[in-house]
Amino acid sequence: MADQTANENRTDFEVAIVGGGPAGLSAALTLGRARRNVVLFDAGSPRNAPSPAAHNVFTRDGASPLELNRIGREQLSPYSSVQVRELNVADVVRRKDDTFELRSDDDGRVTAQQLIFATGLVDELPQIPGLRELWGTGVFHCPYCHGWEVRDQPFVLIAQSPRASHLVHVLRGWSENITLCASEGFEIGDEERQSLTQLGVRIRPAVEAVVGGAEGRVADVVLVDGERLGPAAVFTTAPVRQRSSIPQQLGCTVHGEGMFAGLIKVDERGFSGVPGIWVVGDASQGFPQVIAAAYEGTLAGAMINNELLMAGQLPSGVRAPH
Repeated sequence: MADQTANENRTDFEVAIVGGGPAGLSAALTLGRARRNVVLFDAGSPRNAPSPAAHNVFTRDGASPLELNRIGREQLSPYSSVQVRELNVADVVRRKDDTFELRSDDDGRVTAQQLIFATGLVDELPQIPGLRELWGTGVFHCPYCHGWEVRDQPFVLIAQSPRASHLVHVLRGWSENITLCASEGFEIGDEERQSLTQLGVRIRPAVEAVVGGAEGRVADVVLVDGERLGPAAVFTTAPVRQRSSIPQQLGCTVHGEGMFAGLIKVDERGFSGVPGIWVVGDASQGFPQVIAAAYEGTLAGAMINNELLMAGQLPSGVRAPH
């Protein structure tokens, strides 16, 4: 019993969660229900904040992403072992005993045995006038999230990476009117160009500007040669980067190329391969949707609790049998 008590008391928290979106909140909920001592840091500004609605969310299809996060945080309140701090984590160091010390922007410091990063991504949008202002309302990255709302409209795909070859095929499920515009510096091979043309996809020069219309929709797409494509739903394969550099500083590995370029490598549980560090949600190589992020957070939380139990570490207040 003395060994267990020492293990519990060597850190302020059993688990620290960095990021308060669907993944981080779901991990906190699972761990709170497992009676674990948890701190969740949330600096706000989630990736999907510009979008007025989140879709493909069981029982909450069309709800505001910010409202979903508010509900998720509210539903943590019954679990007294979970603390939420509206702070950014500025740094994390691994201590000699393999636990972690987290420093927040207010220079506060806490320690934890395990870390869950749910820090998300930043979309590196092309520098096209009007595009950033319409991000999430008229310009999208995922047809599963937004395709139904713009179905059968003309689609324009701004191709910035090899992922465009996959996305253009997926988009055909929502519209038969698709124009692909390669960004400057990204080229489409002759064989691929011929294949896309045979599918009815039009290939046009790069986009010069995107013109906004009512309710944040795209009223016109202007190409570098002066052609105007008119109203359209615009999709892009913008590269992504990690919102936080801390996981990499602690040894997590990022995919360098391919479909998962920029995402942190994890196994099916969300474990990064670095002892004590888990990565869930958009930051990892999972499926980039709200419902998937929530699942990943739930799974990682359960796996951490299982590991603690298998190591003989019962939740605080639970007494081991004599």
